Amino acid sequence: MKIQLFFLTSILLVFSQVALAQTKITGTLIDSVYNRVLESTTVSVYEQGKKSVDKVTMTDRYGKFEILESFAGKPLILELSHQGYEVIRFDFQLSANEKKDFGKINMKQILNEIDVVDLIPPVRMNGDTIEFNADAFQLDSNAVIEDLLNKLPGMVVWGDGAVTYNGRTIPNVLVNGKQFFGSDMAIALQNIDKKAVDKLQIYDKRNHEEKEKDPEGKKLEMNVVLKEGKQNMLFGNIGAGYGTEDRHQTSLNVNKATKKAQITAAYSGSNINKDLANIDQLLKNTTFKGIGINADFTPDFLRQGILEQQIIGGRYQYDFNGEGKPNLQHTATGNVTARWNKNRNKDESNTILLNPESTDHNFRSYSSENEQEWRVQTANFTLNKFNYNYQQDKRTINYHGNVWMDNSKNDDSNSSLTTYDYLNNQSYNKLDNSDITYRKNLSYNGSIDVQAKPNYSIDGKSQLSFVENLSVNLQLNGNFNDAQFESFKMGDYVNLLDETLNKLSNRNYDQDESSRNFNSDLLVKHRLFGLRNRISFNNLQTYNLVSDLIENDFQKNNDLSHDSKFNQLEYEPSLEFYKTLKSKYLNGRYYYSFNLNAALGTRIFRYTNVSSLDYRNLEQKFNSFLPSLNFSYNYSKIGKYYTYHNIGYKYNEEYANLNQLRPIYDDIYPAYRYFGAVNPLKATGVHLINYRWSYNQQRQYASSIYATAEYRLYTNGLTDSLVYNENQQQNFTVQIPDGMHLLTFNLNYSKPFPIKKNHSLTLNVTANGNWGNKFQFVDGNRQEMINSRIGGNINAYYTILNKFQLGWKNDLNYYTRKDKLSTDNKNDYSSTAWNSGLAAAYQLTKRWTLNSSVDNRSNFSKFQDNNALIWNANMTYRLLKGNNLEIKMEALDLLRQNKGFYFYDGVTEFTTGNRNILTQYYMLTLSYMPRKFGK
Repeated sequence: MKIQLFFLTSILLVFSQVALAQTKITGTLIDSVYNRVLESTTVSVYEQGKKSVDKVTMTDRYGKFEILESFAGKPLILELSHQGYEVIRFDFQLSANEKKDFGKINMKQILNEIDVVDLIPPVRMNGDTIEFNADAFQLDSNAVIEDLLNKLPGMVVWGDGAVTYNGRTIPNVLVNGKQFFGSDMAIALQNIDKKAVDKLQIYDKRNHEEKEKDPEGKKLEMNVVLKEGKQNMLFGNIGAGYGTEDRHQTSLNVNKATKKAQITAAYSGSNINKDLANIDQLLKNTTFKGIGINADFTPDFLRQGILEQQIIGGRYQYDFNGEGKPNLQHTATGNVTARWNKNRNKDESNTILLNPESTDHNFRSYSSENEQEWRVQTANFTLNKFNYNYQQDKRTINYHGNVWMDNSKNDDSNSSLTTYDYLNNQSYNKLDNSDITYRKNLSYNGSIDVQAKPNYSIDGKSQLSFVENLSVNLQLNGNFNDAQFESFKMGDYVNLLDETLNKLSNRNYDQDESSRNFNSDLLVKHRLFGLRNRISFNNLQTYNLVSDLIENDFQKNNDLSHDSKFNQLEYEPSLEFYKTLKSKYLNGRYYYSFNLNAALGTRIFRYTNVSSLDYRNLEQKFNSFLPSLNFSYNYSKIGKYYTYHNIGYKYNEEYANLNQLRPIYDDIYPAYRYFGAVNPLKATGVHLINYRWSYNQQRQYASSIYATAEYRLYTNGLTDSLVYNENQQQNFTVQIPDGMHLLTFNLNYSKPFPIKKNHSLTLNVTANGNWGNKFQFVDGNRQEMINSRIGGNINAYYTILNKFQLGWKNDLNYYTRKDKLSTDNKNDYSSTAWNSGLAAAYQLTKRWTLNSSVDNRSNFSKFQDNNALIWNANMTYRLLKGNNLEIKMEALDLLRQNKGFYFYDGVTEFTTGNRNILTQYYMLTLSYMPRKFGK
């Protein structure tokens, strides 16, 4: 707590110093002939005697510029450049806190083409694209693209790695017009040598129709243009580490690129709870720049059990065009991986009933030991073709296709003991399970998008025919899955109140399962309306043979053995309507639009289950009417801010599934039984009203706010009816005619703050919560529980460029439940979970870096409080001329305080427990990062 208070105090002190010792220069650029302002003129500040730019910006729509920086005491040059105009330079020098206004500056047009000198300014407008000249910014010899971004006007690299330009997020980075070794932009930004970059391009990636509909609703993308020959590159990371407690890790990724192709070979192996999701994650966390304090592929000290993992894989991407144009993409990508996981888990928990009949007998305990081995081989192939070129008389056709295949085997051995100490159920059940699952899966998805011809008018009348105004979008996805389950269970049930109920079980399960799923979504759209058709079909065939050991012989269990065939069909046609009720665009000043979207749809829902178990033969039919209505309002004060409002209503219906209606009861668990629904169930109606609002400033250090609120009303909702019967807890699904309500909200605020040169603070604050009522029955008594949860987090990063970074993360959740119908407070309950962490990275020299993090986990409840403090630290040192050999020393869980505690908030019960987790160890790692850009 003292550390956190110190950090808060530090932030306040930092804010108090903002703008101290800053200078300010301003001016307005005017065309000397036509006396008009010059927008997008490049304004550069150089220190005299240096070729690299210190600060650069561009004039706004009114020809004005403003530069805030610590320029005091330096002889400077102000350079103004605009295509087709003579370059203007001013020599000047400022004192501390001085503000200098250059006033109106007249720029002369170049009349003689011979006088034109082809000098590329640090930043310029090329059509609708902003281009930054990389060579205009002098950086360290080992700098990467991310270091360059920190020098560019309008650009902010956030503490968590996000990138914004004038307040708008840049979620995607291309290199020479295509994805760079995956989808994570850190792979490009933190690996590519700055010296290999020709220019950076920022542009609105939307198509012509989207831009026409909302001129200021820009969706930015960045394209990195490499210098000629530099697209031939090799980079990667090869590392291995060993530590105390026999901990080890090994990783390898080697990446080769040419003009048209990219190829990756990768491997990762460890026994320190590092769970690699995909090759992208490995590349992101082994970049040349280093991961700092935001790694997401690190030892997981919160994960249950101890994970050993080995993964080997490769990826190949081919660009059919090879032209480096981001608006014209045609690529094929293939990924293959083989994974081996081994988990060892131990778990102990205690559960208390929140509304017991007896305060002395309201307890259940559980303990287990589990070992799991999972082997899976996957292959993924993707084909994309996107054309964002604007052509007046031609349709644009884009398509995407993906096929995913996997083959897996899962071995799972588990021993567990469950003890019941209820008023009328005092027993224990010991189970030993051995399960093997074989699975083969093929999934696919694809889309084709045929856009309408670009609209144009003569005398206010569209020149396109009805057919030319139509666009077609078709999306398909499906799945073929075959699985085989082999399981053996030994059960020992002992009833402490009635020994005649004691039972020993030895049971074999042999199940084959085959499923087929298909989904399609077809939208034929005019500019004012659309006709949508959704179809979903699911088929599941199951062959289950269960046998019990009776007198040394396995005999078929007719209550559990069954063959079944399940078919489900959903057809959902709808008519959609789109209308701009009012809009206005005043160039350079503001833009607004008020829009209506509405839909009238219906859903035909059918499913049948044919089973050898008579009670599982079932047919369900529902017809649902599904209306929706949305109003949206966009407003942009151009160059200042952009705001968006949306309010909508939608109605949907949910249907009980087969296992809620006709569950199978396995008496190897005699102390608990789920009966499902006794009576037929109607469809559950869901009325949804939602509101969304966003506000985004359009400047470099911009505030951004996003808020949502949703209200749901459930009619004929489903809930549980619990019966604590003699020797058995029973659960039934019942339908409540009374409405159940759920209100949720979410609020996000983010802002970067310039402190002084090379110093910045980024702040992200979120708040969220929900409130709702939930009906339930306990031994026939109706209860109405009022449940509420409120939480939020604060993430703040203070950065001194290429020197120091401090991050502070907080996550807080508070939960309460109250029995509305109870006259006492015995069913009321509250709990709090608070996670807080500080992390710091300090670069002592260009080669030597220190990292440390402290994480505090705290749980507080009516029944139990828990706390753990985890302190990790590491030191890295870089060797060789290119800083591409790294030695890393790590000390993890230095205080030996990591604990595997957890708790669950249930509607009728509360559970606390402990699991085995990763604890203290030390490790030494050596990594080599090959790098070559160009032949």
